Amino acid sequence: MTQTVDLNKKIYSPSNVFNFVFFSLLGIFLFFVPFTVNGTNSIAVDHIITYMNRYLPWLGPTFTLIIGTIGGILPWVQKTYKKGVMDFIMAVFRTLGIPICFLAYFNVGPAWLMDPGMLPFLWEKVVVSVTVIVAIGSIFLTFVIAFGCLEFVGVLVRPIMRPVFKTPGKSAIDAVASFVGSFSLAIYLTNKLYRESKYTMKEAFIIMSGFSTVSATFMITVAKTAGFMGIWNFYFWTTLLITFVVTAITVRLWPITKVPETYLDGVGHPEEPVVGKSIFRAAVDEGLEAAQRSKNILKTIWENLAGGIKMCFVLTPVMGSIGLLAFILVKLTNVFDIIGYIFYPFTYLISLIGVPEPLMIAKASAATIAEMFVPNVVVSSLGNATKYVVAVTSVSQVLFFGGSLPCYMASDVKVPLWKVMIVVCERIALSIILAGIVAVIYF
Repeated sequence: MTQTVDLNKKIYSPSNVFNFVFFSLLGIFLFFVPFTVNGTNSIAVDHIITYMNRYLPWLGPTFTLIIGTIGGILPWVQKTYKKGVMDFIMAVFRTLGIPICFLAYFNVGPAWLMDPGMLPFLWEKVVVSVTVIVAIGSIFLTFVIAFGCLEFVGVLVRPIMRPVFKTPGKSAIDAVASFVGSFSLAIYLTNKLYRESKYTMKEAFIIMSGFSTVSATFMITVAKTAGFMGIWNFYFWTTLLITFVVTAITVRLWPITKVPETYLDGVGHPEEPVVGKSIFRAAVDEGLEAAQRSKNILKTIWENLAGGIKMCFVLTPVMGSIGLLAFILVKLTNVFDIIGYIFYPFTYLISLIGVPEPLMIAKASAATIAEMFVPNVVVSSLGNATKYVVAVTSVSQVLFFGGSLPCYMASDVKVPLWKVMIVVCERIALSIILAGIVAVIYF
C-alpha cells in the first residue's frame, strides 16, 4: 500500500503532470489538429514541409538524393546483404535506387522515363515527399510517443481495439497517424514500438497491413481525380469504415492467423489489464508513468530523428527502384491487366447488383498493388459507381509497391513478402465487394 502511495505521489508530481499534459497536447496539435495557412487547411507538420518546399525548394530533393545515395551503398559496406536471400534482394534494389535518384534529381533521361507521369511524378510525390515526412515527422513524433500520450489513448480505446482488431489499444494512434500524416509515419511508429517489444510481430503486421494507409490529404488527390470533392465527406468516411471493416475480417483469415505472436527481443511489454479502477483513471496513470520514464527531451528528439533517418536509408532508394518498376509495369505493360483476372470473380459479383465495368474495375484494382494513384486516373472518365469502387479499393488495400510496401520492407517486421501479397489480395477482394455494395446503395 505504501509503495502504491509513493508511486502515485511521484507520477502525480507537478513537473511530471506538466510534461504529460503539455507535451501530449503539443503532439496532438502537431499531428491531429488541422488549421489554415495561406488558404491551405492541413496539420502543422504538413505546413512546415510546405513552407520548406516554398522557400527552400532545393532542400528536400537534395536531402533525398544524399539519403538515397548513402542508403544504396550501406548494405555493401555493412555487409547486411549476407544475412539472407531477402536481404540480398533488398540490397540490389537499394543500389538500383542510386542512379534513379540521380536521374530524377538532375531531370535527365529518355523521354518515356521523364514523362511527367513517370519518374518526375514518382520522385516529387512519393520519394522526396515520404523521405522528408519521415525525417521531419520523426522529430515531432517525440511528443506523441515519449510523454504518455500513446499510453493514455491506448488504454482508453483498448476495449475496442483488442476484440475487433486483435491489437493493443495504442495501435489506434498508428491508425490516426496514417490518416492525418502519412503511411510512412505510421509504419515508422509501429516499427519503433515493435523494436521496443511493445507489439508482437503479429500485432505489428496487423497494424502495418491494416491501418497504415495513405493520408487524408492524399485521399483528397484521389477524390479530385475521381470528381468526388462534392461528396468528400461521404467518400472519406465510407473509405475509412471499409478499410477498418476489411482489417477486422483479414485478421481472422490465413495468413495473418499464423503470424507468430512473438516479441523482437523475446521479452515483451504487453498491455496490463485494468483492475480496481476506472478506464479513465487507468489511462491517466499509465500516461503519467510513461512521462515519468521519459528521457531528456533533446536526447529523445535526437534518438527519434536518428531512427527516422536510419529507416530512410532503406526506404528512399527502395522507393525509387521498386516504385519506378511498378510505374513501368502499370503504364507500359499489360502485366496488371493479366493479374486483374484474379479479381474478376469479385467484380463480376458486384456487376450483378448494378456496378458496371467489372473487367475494368478488376484491372484497375490489380494495378493498385503497384501504385494507388494511377488506377484512379485510368477510370476517371467512367461512371461514379465504377470510380467509387476503384477509389475506395486503392486506399483500403493499404500496401502498394509505389509507397507503403517499401516502407514495410524497410521495417523489422519480417513476414515473408509472398504472405504479405496474399493479405493484399484478400484486402482488394473484400474492398471490391464492400465498396460495390455501398456504390449501388448511394449512386
